[in-house]
Amino acid sequence: MEPREQQRPDSGLPGCVGVVGLGLIGGSLARALKRRAGIQRVIAYDLDQKSLDAALADGTADEIHLLPHAPLSVLSQAEAVFICTPVETVVPLARQICDICPGLVTDVASTKEAICSAIKADNFVGGHPMAGSERVGYGASSASLFENAVYVLCKPDERLTAIIEAIGAFPLHLAPAVHDQSVAAVSHLPHVAASALTLLAARADHGVLKRLAAGGFRDITRIASSDPSLWAQICQSARPSLLPLIEAYRSTLQEFETALRQDDRDSLMRLFADAAAYRNSLPIDGRGAMEALCTLTVHLSDQPGELGKVTTLLGDRQINIRNIRIRDFRTYEGGVLQLLLPDSRQARKAAGILKEAGYATE
Repeated sequence: MEPREQQRPDSGLPGCVGVVGLGLIGGSLARALKRRAGIQRVIAYDLDQKSLDAALADGTADEIHLLPHAPLSVLSQAEAVFICTPVETVVPLARQICDICPGLVTDVASTKEAICSAIKADNFVGGHPMAGSERVGYGASSASLFENAVYVLCKPDERLTAIIEAIGAFPLHLAPAVHDQSVAAVSHLPHVAASALTLLAARADHGVLKRLAAGGFRDITRIASSDPSLWAQICQSARPSLLPLIEAYRSTLQEFETALRQDDRDSLMRLFADAAAYRNSLPIDGRGAMEALCTLTVHLSDQPGELGKVTTLLGDRQINIRNIRIRDFRTYEGGVLQLLLPDSRQARKAAGILKEAGYATE
């Protein structure tokens, strides 16, 4: 069980919080509320009994209710309720819960304008934590998911701000329309682009491409592995902001196509240079709408226990290893270990730890 922080009496945080939906975001939020913010009582609702049972067993939830038949009236006890269900269910649920719960009611959907326009209750605040992963379900959730993440709220609210800060995120106020336009550019369009690139390769693959795509191509299209049903809903909801961006993306690709057709190296260099300059100006720390994940390569000697030494070194220093790949391992020559880490900050920390221990990293 994860260590639990106790809520301070003067924290200004609610004593009882409801979480409706225990998927990746809802489950992570429930864990963070309990473990990081020290919320005393968490009431959880979900459609999946196994997720509810798991949350109760690990101490994340204090009370569980199975949807769709469990009454929402229990949420009248909550001082804040987070709706963490698919975007198409947020509005009807929020309307019901706002009538029941006198406290704060908020959601975590990645589109905001339609939802905020449809819910007129004064106690509703649209929200969106800019953190996520292609993984799904309560089993993939983590209390640290929101650490250093931007958390958007669509109108000022001291109660929600206090909760956001308590789970390790940074509150950012954005109007719903500005939010939708921005998130469509940095999250929704990249998911479409990654899926389109993957489809292009799949349709052209006659048995060779899959063997060549194991490295960089797999990394840049990682988010194409996201839940298809969820992303179909999200893109439909984001359509007003997403369609103009798809058109702009098509125009940008046309610039590359024109430069290639005209054999114009200067234009190609300018396009690549402009992209590189903007990419290099992006903040290194913090989290965004998509899970960052950084790969750290470690060169190992051919000695017994080398893998265990590396993972123990990092585990003892609280480095969270998401995945491990071993490649090019040959007898007497050693091999290469690839560690998948949550973000660049942990990757830099891990590299420093391993270099101090005598390992070569890149």
